[in-house]
Amino acid sequence: MSHYSVERRTENGIDLYELVDAGSASRAVIVPSIGNQCFRYTWEVGGRTLHLLDGGESLRQLADDPTHYGNPILFPFPNRIKGGVFEFEGRRVEVPRDEKGINAIHGLVRNQPWKVTGFGSDEERGAWITARIDSEELPAIKDVWPFPFSLEYTYRLRNGALENEVTARNTGTSRLPMGFGVHPWFPMPLTEQGSRAACRLKAPVDKVWELEQLIPTGRLLDPTPERDLRRDIAFGDLFFDDVYGGLNASGPSESVYTDPAAGVQIAVWADAGFRELVVYAPTNRNVLCIEPYTCATDAFNLARRGVDAGMIVLEPGGSWSGKIVYAPRLLR
Repeated sequence: MSHYSVERRTENGIDLYELVDAGSASRAVIVPSIGNQCFRYTWEVGGRTLHLLDGGESLRQLADDPTHYGNPILFPFPNRIKGGVFEFEGRRVEVPRDEKGINAIHGLVRNQPWKVTGFGSDEERGAWITARIDSEELPAIKDVWPFPFSLEYTYRLRNGALENEVTARNTGTSRLPMGFGVHPWFPMPLTEQGSRAACRLKAPVDKVWELEQLIPTGRLLDPTPERDLRRDIAFGDLFFDDVYGGLNASGPSESVYTDPAAGVQIAVWADAGFRELVVYAPTNRNVLCIEPYTCATDAFNLARRGVDAGMIVLEPGGSWSGKIVYAPRLLR
């Protein structure tokens, strides 16, 4: 008998799918109708339940602000487009400026309803759910984004790790500019006994994009010693909202968040298609966002200036696939 299962239920009229891994005492609750969000991801270990993602206190809070909780899915662009405007192959595109009326931010799918196309469980594939979004079926996307696409996303809970598998397809007749990323909100620290200052992050990134008002200038710099993530830095009282480069310089990458008081690490694995890493660690909220991206912030505008910022272009009928994994583990 498999120790994996999927439990489907409805709360306040909202369909939830709970992926269960009884072998590792892990669970993940997925909400397709709210941006295909992961509302809860928990691990029972050492007589305690660790919340590995901050999904908000309620489904209502998640629905009201899906960007700032859980695991927002960022497509067809991650992070910001300066002024919400870019040009691609002679076409001027204006995307709603939803960051205080200044920039477009975090794509167009994070707050839209997704359609479940399948779910199941077995020993080989774990517990999983697949959902899909088609831009031409949603006026909120179709009316502002002239490049039709579909996005298929599978959450898979296996051996305690939460896997994110994505495939983007160009369903239109013109070329599609795109970038993809995720924005997981990990609690920092993971338990009340820990401290933000003592938590650490190590990542295989060797450059950082110079930013002006959070938009890259086009220059890549060496990180300062206290922000050099190769050194396994402690956060102390540092504020982070940085865009690092070189994540995939050696192929697939692993970035590791350590909470020494909890005795737990969360590894964020990304395949070789992810070349940038955004690290967001505010000082007014106990969270850490470790965000693998395929491109830098404002990649479309940077590309028009001749800067290699990672913009992907899909031909009509073409597709792109990627994978990211969140893997909790005990400190050795």
